Amino acid sequence: MKVEKAEIEHYGVYLKDKSRPPSRGGNKKAWHQHVITIGGESYSFLAAWSGKFVFKNETVSFDWDWDSTQKYRNVDVTSVVAYGKSDEGIRRGERGSKPWRTATTRPPARRSEWDD
Repeated sequence: MKVEKAEIEHYGVYLKDKSRPPSRGGNKKAWHQHVITIGGESYSFLAAWSGKFVFKNETVSFDWDWDSTQKYRNVDVTSVVAYGKSDEGIRRGERGSKPWRTATTRPPARRSEWDD
């Protein structure tokens, strides 16, 4: 299914990967869930980028499909295109894949002070 040049009502970005402090690279390139609301319906996708793919006052087009439970609308991240005032398609964001973070962040203390 496809959404063509629709105005967004709400755009939310939520961290799904394990958190990292800025000194260790931060969370900008971690996995984030992006949720777009259009006409009261929510569409979501995972991307390895914390920035927005579509900004306010822009329209968006993308392909989407139902998940196996018919409960969630999953967007194909490679098909997300934003349209600004010039009506020219803009592709933003990191669209590739990356491995999930497996290690948790260590506390800022000596190892002898950790509560294991």
